Parts: sequence; structure tokens; C-alpha cells
Amino acid sequence: MTGLNPERDTILQICCYITDANLNLLDPEGFETIIYHDRSVLDSMSPWCVDTHGRTGLTAARYVPRPRTALLAGNSVHADKMFLAKEPYKAVLEWLHYRILDVSAFKEAARREVPPKKEVHLAREDILESIEEMRFYKERLFRE
Repeated sequence: MTGLNPERDTILQICCYITDANLNLLDPEGFETIIYHDRSVLDSMSPWCVDTHGRTGLTAARYVPRPRTALLAGNSVHADKMFLAKEPYKAVLEWLHYRILDVSAFKEAARREVPPKKEVHLAREDILESIEEMRFYKERLFRE
């Protein structure tokens, strides 16, 4: 994102992976796209975003066939939901289940043996890291 204010900022990159109930990737390639923005949008980013997205190179097809079944999931995913609630992404949010799975909530609940974050801040890497983190919690907290 160009910042954290959904009224002013916008999404720069979207990445999506679909997993089964055991968190196995159903498509290892996933879906990823970078959204083009005019230079004026990029120039209005905060210094943190300019530095981070510049360093990662961000600034230089799958679908869910049944509505209301896929969860919006990831770390601090409430921020993503605020952006998806606005056009042109609103239809995506309406297609998803009304519940969200915030992996960082498990981190706060567990607070021990938590795997360290890489802090890459690129959609693909962050999503794969969130899946691995949720797998970590599932193995330790939700044993059958």
C-alpha cells in the first residue's frame, strides 16, 4: 500500500495463495500483480513507504468459484480489509467470507516460540510467511 489511510492511500500490489484446510498450497505459483499508479501517487507516499517499496523494487489466476467461502487471511489483515472495502476492490471483499483470519492474533496469544518475521514487505513473501506462521500455530496449538 502507499500508506495506511484507506481514504487517501491505495494498494500497490496484490498477491493471493489458495490453501486447503491443512494449509497446503493448492497452486504454488499463486496470483500476484502490481498495480500501476501515476508518478504523483508514488511521490505522495510516506518516507517509510518510499524507502521500503524502493528497496524491494515494488515501485520501479486463481479465483474462488463459490461466494462467501474463502477467508481473507494474513498478518494484520484488518488493514487489507479496509482497502478492499473501497472501489474498485469492493467486489472482491463481498465475494469473501465475512470472517477474517488474522495470523498476528495467534502471535499475540502465543507470544512464545514465535518464528521471527523477515520484514520483507512484498505481498508474495509476506503471504507465504503468514501461511508458514499459521502452519506453526496450527501444529502447536490445534493438535488433533
